[in-house]
Amino acid sequence: MPWDEYKIWDYSAGRVRMWSPRLEMRHRLYLRASARYAVVVRKAMTSNPVRESAAWVMRRARYVRLDDGELHAVARELADQPVPAWEGRYHFRGEEELTLRYLLVLDALNFCFWPGKERWSVTGPDGGRLTGYFALAYALRRAAEDSPEFFSPEHLSSLDEAGLREVLGDIPLLRARARAAREVGRLLSRFGSAREFFRQARGSCARLVELLTAHLPSFQDAAMYRGREVFFHKRAQILCADLFGTFGGRGLGELRDLGWLTAFADYKLPQLLRAVGALALAPELAARIDRRELLPSGGPEEVELRAATVQAVERLVELLAKRGRPLRAFEVDWMLWHLAQEELPCPHHCTLTIFY
Repeated sequence: MPWDEYKIWDYSAGRVRMWSPRLEMRHRLYLRASARYAVVVRKAMTSNPVRESAAWVMRRARYVRLDDGELHAVARELADQPVPAWEGRYHFRGEEELTLRYLLVLDALNFCFWPGKERWSVTGPDGGRLTGYFALAYALRRAAEDSPEFFSPEHLSSLDEAGLREVLGDIPLLRARARAAREVGRLLSRFGSAREFFRQARGSCARLVELLTAHLPSFQDAAMYRGREVFFHKRAQILCADLFGTFGGRGLGELRDLGWLTAFADYKLPQLLRAVGALALAPELAARIDRRELLPSGGPEEVELRAATVQAVERLVELLAKRGRPLRAFEVDWMLWHLAQEELPCPHHCTLTIFY
């Protein structure tokens, strides 16, 4: 997949320059040798590289395969179920600029909630305990309501572990999360506002993913598999869906290419798909997961689990369309993710990662 034309952000000139060299590169290029030319962004992604990567991996997979018969059964179950509504109880929605900053921080920190002897949680609005993504969303919502200056570019750019602990408590991977928050602070300073950053996407998920992965290193969710770089972009893609959900598809949430998104490959969806038989795992991989053994981030087993998740959802989209239920991949993802919050007969795989 060679690239013929690039946009280069020239910090010294404060504008985008064009560069069209003959390059023998398959995917993306970052000019790290020059302090002046800091970010390179592909001109346009007509097809989603996550979709292409997942298909490529699964044609070569050794440890994970799809069971099409079970996927038909899953499609039958989903055909009459509603797409879950946007969960507004836990998310912040207020003045536009603060809401956009909130979303950037939320998905910058949206990864790896499971490590630790006790599962990280916060008290929810009804007094119950929230865990995982909803706990993060609600903890940051409280910060936005009580201390909106927390989301200022100046504060985020200098945020340390102690400052983040005041808001989130003893959340796992605190150092990595503080580093990701500082990236957001620098992005806000660079663009002047969150609104200006999102405006650059021009209503396109593809463009927003390009911007996020170009300007925020912690969003560069990729791995090497059999000598080829493959992409998953879980948090970049889920930010598109969160933007759409928060604004109800209006204003900056009006994204014209939501069908471009794939499933958001994490650890809950493959757990559910395995539990219902739609993912068939090699016995040695299944045993490692059942023992809660760590799978290395970017290792072949982990890459195949994530690729299989994306491919399974693509297949479910096809099967549901044949049943007269046209849905987009992110909507099927939402349905499966909510189902995966129930008690399941097998554990999720364990990978220490900042990507999901």
